Amino acid sequence: MKNNTRPEFHQDNEFTLATIKRRFIAFLIDWIVIILIYCCIIILFALFNMNISNINVHGIFDVEIEMDNTHPYLITILKFLFGLLPVIYFTISYYYFKGQTIGKYFLRIKVLSLYHEHLGLWHCIERSLGYFASALEFGFGYIQAFWNPNRMTLHDKIGETIVIQLLDKKHKEQAPGTVITKK
Repeated sequence: MKNNTRPEFHQDNEFTLATIKRRFIAFLIDWIVIILIYCCIIILFALFNMNISNINVHGIFDVEIEMDNTHPYLITILKFLFGLLPVIYFTISYYYFKGQTIGKYFLRIKVLSLYHEHLGLWHCIERSLGYFASALEFGFGYIQAFWNPNRMTLHDKIGETIVIQLLDKKHKEQAPGTVITKK
């Protein structure tokens, strides 16, 4: 059997890869935004006298919510929403903001598809769900970036993406870093 490889879309372009430190800080900023969204939802429900007294999010489909004055079907919908909120946030951000989340925007880094000109919706969903896969086994999926030549984590490999440093507007040149290696 003959194995055919797909050509990479950005094969002849050279980009500067985003540093692990920048990616980590952007990820922390994004989780602060997600926590703020959770707080806004809680405040919104409190305005309608539906107080959420306890929320425990253990995973995508493992959410515990205790509420007063609420129908059970609404609690089920909220469990689903609270479990999928990070996936929804990352998917919408990557798709509509062309590979950037709020954290990535502030740190001037961007996600690119390896095989396509733009990130498709499915790439964004795969990458967003891949964050959970990266967190499994004590975060081993994130640690892979330290020895991968293209600083790819598990969710980068799942979504077939890389994270690059954007050009500095003042100097019109790329920031120092590692250039993507060709195989």
